[in-house]
Amino acid sequence: MRFPQPPFLASSNGPHSGALVRSARKGWGPHESATPSAAWKRVDLVHVAREQRHRSKRRTAVLVVVAVILVGGGAGAWWWTHRPAAVAAVTTSLVAASTETVKETVSATGIIQPASQANLKFAQGGKVTAVNVKVGDTVTAGQPLGTIDATTLTAAVTLAQQQLTAAQAQLTAATTAANAQQIASANAQVTSAQTKVTSAQQALDQTTLASTIAGTVAAVNVNVGDTVAGGTSSSGSSGSGGSGSAGSAGAAVGGTTAGAAAGSSAASSAASAQIVVIATNAWLVNATVGASDLAKLKNGLQTTITPTDATQPIFGTVSTVGVIGTTSGGTSTFPVVIAVTGMPTGLYAGTTANVVITVKQVPDVLTVPTGAIHDEGGQTVVYQMKDGAQVSTPVTVGTVYGATTQITQGINAGEQVVVTERAAGTGRTGTGTGGTGRTGGAGGYGQQGGFGQQGGGQQGGAGQQGPAVPPGAPGGN
Repeated sequence: MRFPQPPFLASSNGPHSGALVRSARKGWGPHESATPSAAWKRVDLVHVAREQRHRSKRRTAVLVVVAVILVGGGAGAWWWTHRPAAVAAVTTSLVAASTETVKETVSATGIIQPASQANLKFAQGGKVTAVNVKVGDTVTAGQPLGTIDATTLTAAVTLAQQQLTAAQAQLTAATTAANAQQIASANAQVTSAQTKVTSAQQALDQTTLASTIAGTVAAVNVNVGDTVAGGTSSSGSSGSGGSGSAGSAGAAVGGTTAGAAAGSSAASSAASAQIVVIATNAWLVNATVGASDLAKLKNGLQTTITPTDATQPIFGTVSTVGVIGTTSGGTSTFPVVIAVTGMPTGLYAGTTANVVITVKQVPDVLTVPTGAIHDEGGQTVVYQMKDGAQVSTPVTVGTVYGATTQITQGINAGEQVVVTERAAGTGRTGTGTGGTGRTGGAGGYGQQGGFGQQGGGQQGGAGQQGPAVPPGAPGGN
């Protein structure tokens, strides 16, 4: 009796499928039941065992893949956090130590103003009959700039002259009569009439507006036919409140509240002036400095002034340092007035300028580029080339002047030192590796040659980035 084969035995797939099929056709072994139920059970057991082996292999493969992913991810994370920053090419050169005069300076910005300015108004009211100048004209002191109608004031002078003549006649009559009382009265009348003549003549003279200073016409705010009211002209330094072009000019001189008020008043005076004349033979700069620089400044310090768009600087001296600042946005600035030296041409009122004030000047200072200074094992050194090899030379440094540093001991003028330059921000920062004990590990060497600081605690601190050193030196590439 032949039993039908299970479907999976009829398949030829798998390494053992053929043997199982043949075994089923030839019958079972002597210890196996030939009943249909026994045959099916035998086939079932073989199939189950095979499937279990396959599942076990699949699980093992999956675990291996997961483990690889986790290890790779951890390694990638470690590399990312410990990866070195991109390092730019290092430029190394030899520079000789030199003796020079070094300067400590304070930078400021300011506005160029004329040293003197006249804000002119007709002293008498009336109708304007002439304006003799225009903006840009050069004028002299006392030169007529405009006139108003003098008809009424001319008549007043004529009347005052007539009254004076009459008073003088009365005095003559009293003197002839030898009457002392009449003589005294006649003298008083003559004096009064003379005063009226003088006053009337002065008013008539004021119908002409004349410049009080020599300079250039900066503004003309009146036209022929206008009716103007009498006013008072003003003139003075634009650094002492006389300038109408900047309301803060007065504050710049004394740094006082009164100076600020004067500057504001001057600005108002200029705005209401009928003609403005500025001097062009003397200039000043109204500048400001920060609070940190104020203590370094004093009158008489030398300055270099570079007007905006100028190709050549001009020079000056500090004339006044203010002591009351102006605060804006949480920052305080203090006014400084600088007198321009000589009579440079090509300056214009209101031009901005950069100012460099020399606050300290030291001659015969031995310096090297700051990039040549390194810290090696807690000692300050420079690197020199001797017999084709790079060696470190201990030095004592003085004042750092930005790009140069003073050397007080260790090398002489003319000796060459190695200067290493690297693009800013491209160096790596040394990182401490920290042990597990009470003392942290030492910080690593930075790519710019700095020694990492001792790490604190149980995990070691990060080393600080140090100055650049040339290849081959401790801490270098």
